[in-house]
Amino acid sequence: MRQWLPTAAVLLTLSLLPLRVEAACPVHQDLSGLNRASAGFLSYLETGEGAYYVQQLNSWIGTNPPAPLKQRMRAVGIQQVEAGTLKLMQQSTVLLQILSSQGRQAALETARHMGVFALQSDYGIRVEALPCDQIKEDGFGSKLVAINANDARQRQQIINAAIAWVSFLVLGGSVLYFLDRIGIRKIRRTKRYPCAVPCVLQAGGRTVRGHLVDLSRAGAKVHPDTQVDASGRVKLNFGGYTVDAQVRWKTADYVGVQFIKEFNFMQLHRLLEEFPMEEGGMREEVRLGL
Repeated sequence: MRQWLPTAAVLLTLSLLPLRVEAACPVHQDLSGLNRASAGFLSYLETGEGAYYVQQLNSWIGTNPPAPLKQRMRAVGIQQVEAGTLKLMQQSTVLLQILSSQGRQAALETARHMGVFALQSDYGIRVEALPCDQIKEDGFGSKLVAINANDARQRQQIINAAIAWVSFLVLGGSVLYFLDRIGIRKIRRTKRYPCAVPCVLQAGGRTVRGHLVDLSRAGAKVHPDTQVDASGRVKLNFGGYTVDAQVRWKTADYVGVQFIKEFNFMQLHRLLEEFPMEEGGMREEVRLGL
């Protein structure tokens, strides 16, 4: 128990320092969920495959009312995607109603007439490219910002968050102590780590170079150097590994894949140490070592 006291003290001290509030990542993940659900829904309207996206989109809209979502986006400074988010939600709601009452073909024709496909594509590019671990620079830009308390309400929100965080640290320290005693180590397989890992993507008979911009044990987000029509089963070569994967989503600039066989913890962190994400973006001096 003694060896945990210094660690707990350090954690408590760090939590009270005036550091940047990491409030953007959960909002970014929610918006990314809307992007993927709406993209899958539109794909279903076109092909008739993936009907589960209908329920997924319905569920997302039902659990994210517009007013609270706007407050969350404004609290972390994502005003640049607020209008697109609300418009996509509104038009998706209309299409879901048409699908329920008139069928898939009528919903597809309405989506084309309303320009929902172009809206969703542009929205996907904006949302999936937003980093969640950088502070916005002065002026207008696409980076997320930390909460900047300029009025009493925002200050009170930060105070409440700090109290909750300290309570979490105290409780978390106790939990970690007991987990350490019984030797349990659980790591979220889907936790995403920003990185700059050079890769080669083989999809649809084409071979395209690019980078992994984030990586987890279960999958990766790929930024190809040139556009590629990736779908279904693909193959990735990176860091000395050849990995089979399944395309789960894509935008004009990014492809999200799920690995067929998960990475183990040591493989993942060796890659993250070798190809870290540096300030200012991906390292241009990295060499493709495949």
